[in-house]
Amino acid sequence: MSAATFFDDTEAAGSCINITFDSKGVAPKYALGYWSIRGLGAPLTMMMCAAKVPFSLFLYDILEDDKAESTGWKSDYFQAKGDYIKKYDAPLWNLPFCVDRENERVICQTNAVFASLGRTCGMYGCDENTTSQCEQLLCEIYDLRNIMVKYCYGPATASPKDTLQNAKRHFEKLEAWLEGEAKRTNSGDKRTNPGDSPKTNVVHLVGGKFNAPDFHLYEMLDQFEEFAKHNKLGNFLNDFGRLKAFKEGFSSLEENKFYLESWLHTELPFNNCMAQFGSLPGPDVYKYNESGPSATWRGKGVISMSPSSTS
Repeated sequence: MSAATFFDDTEAAGSCINITFDSKGVAPKYALGYWSIRGLGAPLTMMMCAAKVPFSLFLYDILEDDKAESTGWKSDYFQAKGDYIKKYDAPLWNLPFCVDRENERVICQTNAVFASLGRTCGMYGCDENTTSQCEQLLCEIYDLRNIMVKYCYGPATASPKDTLQNAKRHFEKLEAWLEGEAKRTNSGDKRTNPGDSPKTNVVHLVGGKFNAPDFHLYEMLDQFEEFAKHNKLGNFLNDFGRLKAFKEGFSSLEENKFYLESWLHTELPFNNCMAQFGSLPGPDVYKYNESGPSATWRGKGVISMSPSSTS
């Protein structure tokens, strides 16, 4: 198969967005697949956009199953997954996945996808030490995400207040990491006492440069901030100065402007339609057999996006 045809299946995906950067007429070498939500797909998409690496984004919709006896769900992806496993000899197939069309490779499992695309973008450390730091941070941030996942999709055993409290132990560790990074990357900073905290804000987690964990941390801070607002729990970031400065600074970087101003960020919900938080933009909660008409992000077909045009 050629680079143009290896994994070019748009049938099961509700939307296929070809995101290009002045590479008209050239089929993107890479593809990324996820549900038609922000979720784990958002930081991966944001990273590819920041690096200006052309790629195809396959978004798979979940819909109410009108044949189910109660609140069942259906997706063309469920059938397609089995076909993909056989066709591409990929028994570990899952969402998210990424595809290297030129080398005819499929990579699955979240942190493996972060690593693969991070290397592609030049955002996975610059040596053994910084690469190891990226790996550690991705695992830590995934632990943070799992607290939100448990609340959204699991049995209602924790209140919103308890959920935010459970997340704070991870915020504390990440706050401390950013404090350490401030000292590592501002070694020339003139302070009265060497042990004082550097005043310079830190907008990258590793080495003062874009790296894969930056994007996942940004997405989780954004979701938890909206979660706290939605549940009238105040702004937890006021207790974490480094994290607050990171989120504000990272979102203002020019490299992130294209993604943050696109409908992929502003119109997709945080979570899938069965989640009890963020299953509608706003964020709001999706109601079975009621909210479907408002799910305008579904079924967009094959479209193109670039910084000069989003049609």
